[in-house]
Amino acid sequence: MMDLYWYMMAMVVPATTVVVFTRLTRNKYVAVMLTFILFGTSIYRGFYPSEWVIYIDSASIFVGYIIVEIFELDNFNREDEE
Repeated sequence: MMDLYWYMMAMVVPATTVVVFTRLTRNKYVAVMLTFILFGTSIYRGFYPSEWVIYIDSASIFVGYIIVEIFELDNFNREDEE
C-alpha cells in the first residue's frame, strides 16, 4: 500500500511544484531548475524507495513544464489584474 502512495505522490507533487514555483518566480526555467534542485537533493539524501519513483518524478517535472507552457503561467501582465 505504501508503494502506491509513493507512485501517486511522484506523479502529482513535482508537476505541482513546477507550477507553484513558476507563479512565484514568474519564470518557467527558474521554476524547473528549483524543482530539479529540490528533488535532486532529496534523491541524494536517500528519501526515495525505488528508482521508478525517480523516473516518474522526472516525467512529472516535464508534465509540469508542459502545463506551464499550455496555460502560459509565466506571463504576467499588470493590465489583467485591474
